[in-house]
Amino acid sequence: MTSQIKELAEAIACRGISVRTTNHAEISHDTAKLGRLWQKFYQNYAGQLPEGEDIYGIYHNYESDDLVGAFDVVASWEVMGKAEASSAPNPAGGLVAVNIPAGKYLVFSEEGHMPNTVMNAWESAWEYFNAPDCEHTRTFAVDFEHYIDGNLEYGQVDLYIGIK
Repeated sequence: MTSQIKELAEAIACRGISVRTTNHAEISHDTAKLGRLWQKFYQNYAGQLPEGEDIYGIYHNYESDDLVGAFDVVASWEVMGKAEASSAPNPAGGLVAVNIPAGKYLVFSEEGHMPNTVMNAWESAWEYFNAPDCEHTRTFAVDFEHYIDGNLEYGQVDLYIGIK
């Protein structure tokens, strides 16, 4: 696992499908929503994207922090043009538009089989931010997973955590 600070110079406009959940809900198979979100995304949208399209898992609308409170997760892909992403959600299609804002992020990179690779990246981030000697403060504005080359089975994921 590696981590580094990256400055995102421009916002990334994305469109996808969304759920609202909590970390507590994700612990139990009966209440977890993220696996079903990604399964729906993979079945209904991933096959329609161009080969090698980058895929994003966007975490936003945090109610609180990573221990309590709900947040939204959007399984998405990048769209061209900010005007398109800032348009209202399309309830008929079930798609939402969300922008990943420009700013400073601490990036945790992992490579391997999904979804274990994603969980390993999140565990590294939580371990880092909960350490007593942690140098950075999370913003809890927007965090995101970037699936390199759109591979949701095996590959690299970069987890971007928004920092002050």
